[in-house]
Amino acid sequence: MSLPDATLHERIAKDPWTAYNIRLSDAVTTMPGKPDFLSGDFRLYAVLRTLSLLYHGDLTGLRVADLACLEGGFSLALAQRGANVLGIEARKRNLEKAQLLREHFELPNLEFSRGDVKEFSRDAFGTFDVVLALGILYHLDEPVSWLRQIAEATRGVLIVDTHFAPLRDTDLAQLDPTVGRLGGLERKELAGWTYEGRWFREVPRRGHVDPETDLWAAYSNDRSFWLTKGALQLALRGAGFESVFEQHDWIADHYDGYTAKLVRTMFVGAKPAAFTGGSRSGRPPGDR
Repeated sequence: MSLPDATLHERIAKDPWTAYNIRLSDAVTTMPGKPDFLSGDFRLYAVLRTLSLLYHGDLTGLRVADLACLEGGFSLALAQRGANVLGIEARKRNLEKAQLLREHFELPNLEFSRGDVKEFSRDAFGTFDVVLALGILYHLDEPVSWLRQIAEATRGVLIVDTHFAPLRDTDLAQLDPTVGRLGGLERKELAGWTYEGRWFREVPRRGHVDPETDLWAAYSNDRSFWLTKGALQLALRGAGFESVFEQHDWIADHYDGYTAKLVRTMFVGAKPAAFTGGSRSGRPPGDR
């Protein structure tokens, strides 16, 4: 049974939500006054359009991993469309909010687990038709190695929404202040491949990230390595995604400002073999 409004108000009041405004009932939303996530979030519908295209409009039975799922908004939306979803989140505060969604909406195909996405692997969690890495790659210090690790657990498609590093130093001046803490261009080598990027300081001043209170910083590193857009494409190909493309429709009306000032984009990496046999896992979230 769905939770009563009084219980919902009480639990939401304990710790304000910061990521998704979810309507829980006619009278209760998680972030009153903010746009409704499930019915109007442009990024959510970009993800749904991409998956609908790849899976012919039917997400039923797909096994999905939502990495660094925050409060569970994307996980909930995909579970409501029939996917078997496992959301992984390191921060206890976020996970408690995600669990509220699972409890309230009573979806047996929705599960959440606490963990650092750096520990996500095929050995630990099995394989997935779809993996979402939305807003997490730019919080990692070894993004190329991590993409290879994630690729081993991905049967079909990986969707990456991330900031990227400008290639030219002259482009740094036009960045939004929120993403302006970037260093000089550097090159990294991995398995014979060369990747360019810039280090990003996770906190504006000297100090360390508090993993439980700094909800919008990296969980276990104080600086992160942002790949250039070219390096990100190369990293996805090197990880085993034969088809790599950018998803632009959701920012079409403000593309220049979004990519130049916020240096952010959405990449889709696909393994075509997964879409030619007509099979899908159809297994529950906890199965391998």
